[in-house]
Amino acid sequence: MLQKRNERGAALIVAVSVVGLAFVVSVGAFLLAGSLNQDTARVVSSKIDIASREETLVRAIVQQTALGIQPNNNYSWTTIMTNAVNQVLATAYVDPAQVTQIFGANSPIVVNAGDTGGASLGIFQGYSNSAVPFGGTSGVASLLQAYDGTVEPPTLSWVGNTLIDAGTAATNPLQFFLGSQTSSTGSASTSPTGRWSQLTYPNIRFGFMQPGDAMVARRVWWRIPVDFQTTEQTQEQIAAGLNGIYRYPAAPVNYILSVYEIPSQLPITGNANIQLGLYSDSSSWGNTTSSTNPVYIASSSSSSGSIYGDTVQLQGGTYNGGIGSKWNTNVGASTSVAGQTYANNTFDDLGVREVSDLTRTAGAGAAPVSIAGDDGKVVLLPILPGLPFYDPASGVPAAWDLYARPYYHSRVRITISGTNSNLNYSGGVINTTGTAGSITVTISYLPDAFGQPDAMFGVLDSAIGWTTCTYQQTSNASGGGHLVRSDGSPCDFLLYTSTSTGVAGQDQNILEIDLKNMFAASGLSILGLSQSQCYSIYISAPAASNTNNTAYAQDTAYANVGVTITDCDDLGLFTNGLSIVSPQRLYLTGNFNNGGSGNNGTTGVKVATSVYTPELRYGIDGLPSQIALAGQISISQATQQSATAVNPLAFVNGANSPMVGTGNSYKLNAITNPRQVPPITRLNLLFTIEKERPN
Repeated sequence: MLQKRNERGAALIVAVSVVGLAFVVSVGAFLLAGSLNQDTARVVSSKIDIASREETLVRAIVQQTALGIQPNNNYSWTTIMTNAVNQVLATAYVDPAQVTQIFGANSPIVVNAGDTGGASLGIFQGYSNSAVPFGGTSGVASLLQAYDGTVEPPTLSWVGNTLIDAGTAATNPLQFFLGSQTSSTGSASTSPTGRWSQLTYPNIRFGFMQPGDAMVARRVWWRIPVDFQTTEQTQEQIAAGLNGIYRYPAAPVNYILSVYEIPSQLPITGNANIQLGLYSDSSSWGNTTSSTNPVYIASSSSSSGSIYGDTVQLQGGTYNGGIGSKWNTNVGASTSVAGQTYANNTFDDLGVREVSDLTRTAGAGAAPVSIAGDDGKVVLLPILPGLPFYDPASGVPAAWDLYARPYYHSRVRITISGTNSNLNYSGGVINTTGTAGSITVTISYLPDAFGQPDAMFGVLDSAIGWTTCTYQQTSNASGGGHLVRSDGSPCDFLLYTSTSTGVAGQDQNILEIDLKNMFAASGLSILGLSQSQCYSIYISAPAASNTNNTAYAQDTAYANVGVTITDCDDLGLFTNGLSIVSPQRLYLTGNFNNGGSGNNGTTGVKVATSVYTPELRYGIDGLPSQIALAGQISISQATQQSATAVNPLAFVNGANSPMVGTGNSYKLNAITNPRQVPPITRLNLLFTIEKERPN
């Protein structure tokens, strides 16, 4: 029987309704899924942006800390953190004023708004808008006292000084740095005061050393908590007025910001544009990994024998250790470094270095040739490069001056005055005309009864305990070369003479210092200094106190008076090491530190010594001489970032002739024992930052 028409229509309506409902549900589901996908995409984009901007922020913190810790800036933590946040626009993705100017009242919806939308210091949770990181030093106030020794570096000891205080150090990184060290007393594994110990070089791309290498250093550190979260909300949350509820609340992360104070210890270090592989006569160094080669750079399981320079020119040779530079490395000739051949400058091109990282042996560390800029979270700063290294403070010394300037770390200070432009020698004959040969030498000394050559701070001229002696001669006619004490007592360790009889380029007014006789407890010395307590010597001839011309002088603040050090073969009695620093041209005659055992108690290891001068010469009277150097070489150019490359092996004799050819040898190695660091050394600061990983 046929159905009625109305019954057939009802069935159709039901079918259409079901299909329509299914369609509506499907469309709704698609719309909801699309909305969720948009929200998810927005969150993912925000996460990526936040991660990227957090990485950029911590790099800015490293850069701003390195800038702020310098004495001419001396920023507080609040200034450093605020500068870092503003530098990377951390709280606002773009300038709101620019957005309004471009789009007017209809502000766009930014997809990857990885900003905080809050106060600049709000990123650093726990600071209450005043940045005071926890810095792992006992005796310094901190808003974050919790310390986890399983994931954080060892805590340090606060070393007091009249120029710094713990209260200021809490908010001032420079003061904190100057007052914190490993311990207040030394041990067999540290330097005498505990300032330096043997640390592990951090796992960074910059090959100043290789990750895991043993280095002598002091590590000062702070924990910085970062809570970098977006204010991004979904449109539904905005429509519902759910203020304060965000799609991506990030978890706080702790970063460890470290400053490594690194004394000079590499085989070759140069705050300069250094040339490797060639002597000054353009002949080749050859294979520096062979102990039979004239240039041998040792490496061992505890040190890779790396070389560092501000800028490095590779001109051939074979090297076991890495090559690190601050600004740039230029390959001028095919060079083998740590088993890898560098034939051109494509090694640091974008993409090339990444492929090199992937193909290098797992765990090999930094690339054989690396540049500090390859790792954005690393900054290396030399302390007092160039000529300022030789100068005392121009006014009242601040804490930084007592820390950084060798003058204040010298326990013997020799000042030359009263000289004139008349030559000691004229035409090969001693000049007795007028005041030729007039000179006054003032020697001040303050023995270090505690034996702390590594002390953080040096000593003021006004400190209690200095003894001063004056020696002089009025002319060559009256003195005959040897000076006499102001009371008329004879002197057998000071002679005002000449290096030559008229050869151009050599000093004809020179002070000879007999090191052994100056320290002798008997004889004509009178001083009777203790080698273990008077271990550092500073010698200068201020131009204002002398009338010599300054034709050769690197720094016109000092007069053209040369200094020669003699009788310094066996330095075994200098049990705390020996350092000589002078802005004058310095001559070394005879053997230097060629006998005795080292001050670290190891037989066969020589006394820890250092000699720093803008111009060093070996020998005297223009006679041919040879050099057998064992230890380290550290150089610094008078003009920083100079385009002129210098050869670290460019040693010269008394006549300023290059010492190249057969007979010369350079056996260079790295220092790994804190007790092998000499009393005065060049210093570098290495800034790094890394995420604290509890597991």
